[in-house]
Amino acid sequence: MSDAPKGTLIIIGGHEAKTGEERILSEVAARARGGRLVVVTVASEEPEKLAATYREAFTGCGVAAVDVLDIRTREEALDQGATAKLDEAPVIFFTGGDQLRITSQIGDSPLFQRMHEIYRRGGTIAGTSAGAAAMPATMLVAGPGDGSLEISALGMAPGLGLLDNAVVDSHFAERGRMSRLLSAVAQNPRNLGLGIDEDTAIVVERAAHFRVIGSGAVYVVDGSTMDYSSLSEERAEEIVTIHGVTLHVLGEGDAFDLVERRPVLPER
Repeated sequence: MSDAPKGTLIIIGGHEAKTGEERILSEVAARARGGRLVVVTVASEEPEKLAATYREAFTGCGVAAVDVLDIRTREEALDQGATAKLDEAPVIFFTGGDQLRITSQIGDSPLFQRMHEIYRRGGTIAGTSAGAAAMPATMLVAGPGDGSLEISALGMAPGLGLLDNAVVDSHFAERGRMSRLLSAVAQNPRNLGLGIDEDTAIVVERAAHFRVIGSGAVYVVDGSTMDYSSLSEERAEEIVTIHGVTLHVLGEGDAFDLVERRPVLPER
């Protein structure tokens, strides 16, 4: 892990509290260390509304300077002025919306490269909902909840590459997304499946371990123990069959070792 990034990822399941008990946004704000926090609204179709909401929320959490970076086109992501907005910003926050907008507009742009530099050097990258789903190298982009999943119904795409060997699903219990997370893990058991409830987040330090904060649960699906799946068979329109998967359910204060793939028992 000597070449691991020195930074932090805060990956939020969506609908985090923005007034009153802002447990998660306060965690993000604390990482600004009195400096700037940049809200990136590229994923949203309502960037002005979200920008105003998060500017007010982070200011209320004590952030001295909240800037907004809205990218509408690929050309804007290539502009040096957009990249310069990230200079000396210890925290970058991605809002919700459509995760494909994030990757298609900023993927492998100078903006993307600067963001990775900030993370490798010790900065914090946070994201909620679509901003959370886009964090890993592989992201979930489609698949119905509330039901058993057919192989052909799952959509995957390359993500931002900030977290290796994982796939993230947000709004997890609220939208009944266990079946699609299981199917995503079955496609490549090397990837841990991380299902995150609303108003819940994982704080990932140096890509080595995470702890849970917020009011809901985090579900960790480990496919390394899987001894059978039907994905390699010619049954594309049938239900995915999976045997031997390991499931961990974590709550606030619990921690997980991403290297050893095991929960870390909390000190109660």
